[in-house]
Parts: sequence; structure tokens; C-alpha cells
Amino acid sequence: MKKILLAALVAVSTQFTFANTAPASTQKVDPEFAKIEQLVNQKNFKGAYNALSALANKGNAQAIYNLGYLTQTGQGTKKDEKRAIQLYQQASDKGYPIASYVLGKNYAAGTLGLTQDINKAKQLFDKASKNGLMDASIDYAVLMFSENKPESDKKGLERLAPLIKAGNQQAIHAKALYDISNGFKLKDDKPIKAGLESIQNLAKQGYIPALMAMGNMLANGKIVEQNLPEAKKIFGALAENNVPQAKESLQTVEKMIAEQGKKPAQSATTQKKS
Repeated sequence: MKKILLAALVAVSTQFTFANTAPASTQKVDPEFAKIEQLVNQKNFKGAYNALSALANKGNAQAIYNLGYLTQTGQGTKKDEKRAIQLYQQASDKGYPIASYVLGKNYAAGTLGLTQDINKAKQLFDKASKNGLMDASIDYAVLMFSENKPESDKKGLERLAPLIKAGNQQAIHAKALYDISNGFKLKDDKPIKAGLESIQNLAKQGYIPALMAMGNMLANGKIVEQNLPEAKKIFGALAENNVPQAKESLQTVEKMIAEQGKKPAQSATTQKKS
């Protein structure tokens, strides 16, 4: 369970942000960001970096975070991952939730020169979550579930509950995986069926992680009856849309189908020899 859950945290979603992540009543969007966005769209990263630096010098947390992103990617300035982490930390210290979230992702994965530290990642996700970032709430819950403790499960479920009520697909999917895993642990079919039903419903809605999960379940036959042609169909469609891991999963299923195709022929050959 822990390995499965942590795998979902490996992909780090760092990006340039112009959107205001805080409530309108508490934070005003600096009009300078409209000019900076235009510079970025024009691929004038040097100009964007200079404009962001001016805002960052005034203490603007969003500008500091974006400087970190440009520094991480080497756009408009020299690439320097260590410096990028410092800038993300500064923005996080000022309460910018995306910075806290990105730091948490990197601590969870042990990337950008950081030593993997799941406890640190959990603290950062918790901080970003409490500052209103939904993705952080979900990753926080996933890490809590990975601790495999009743009190941790409770905290994780509490964090997901309002998102699930609001129909957040990512939260529903995380809860479904938790239900299935917990059902196997308790040897109880009820949560397994509930989790499977949630994943099936999400897959019908076209939610990609749920489609990947259904493809895997159809391929291994451990939760639902094995159906390799259907798994191939799912992975094939996802691979056509360049979904990560879909092409590899498709190749695996195709090998499984080929192996199954050999078995009857091998059996017939053995009968002839006997």
C-alpha cells in the first residue's frame, strides 16, 4: 500500500503561476503580473525574470515563487536548482501555498538535490492544504494513509471529505484506492466493492487515473475478472493520447495476450507427442 500511494507523489508538478491562489478579500493581484505574463507568452524570459525580480524585492511571494521556477528551469537566468529551492522556501515562508506544495513534492520524491524526507513533505502539504490548495490536501491524505495507522487514516479521510462532497475527482479516486487497500487489509469485501464502484464511475467520466487503474485491474485479474482485450483497449486509447505509462502498460498487456496465445498450441503439441 505504501509503495502504491507514494508512487502517486513522484511526478512533480512545478509550473509558472499567474493566478491568485488566495481569496480575493485577502490578496490583490498585482497588475504587473499581466505584463509579466505577456513577456512569458512572447518567450521573453529574461524580461520576465527582471520584472519578477523587481516585484520579489518588494516581498511579493508569488513573484519569488515564479523566480524559483525560472531559476529551476534555466529560463531568463542560469539554471540553479539549489537556488530555486531557496526561492521556493522563501515564498513558502511568506504563505504562498503553491511554493509549499512544490517543495513538498520535491521532498517526497527526493528531487532537485533534496534528500527524500516524507515527514517534511507531509508538513509542507499540510501547510499548503490549510492555505486552500486542494491538490495539497489530497497528497497530504495519501501520505497519511501510507502510515497505516488508524489515527492517520482518520486525518486523511477528514482532509478528503469536503473535496469528495464537492465532487473532486482526484479526491474521490484517492478515497477509492484507500477503500480497496483497506478492504484487503481487513479482509472485508464491502470497502473493496465501494472503491471499485467509485473507480468505475470515474473511468466512465473519462478520468485518466481511474482509466489506468481499471486497465491494471483488468490486466492482473485480482479485483475484477481478467479481461486482457479490454485492458488493451483502454491502454491503447490512453497511449494514443500520450498518457504517461500507458504505452508501457499496453506493451505489457500485448505480451500477456501473446503468451496466452501460445499456451493452447503448446498443449496440443504435448498431446501429439504423448
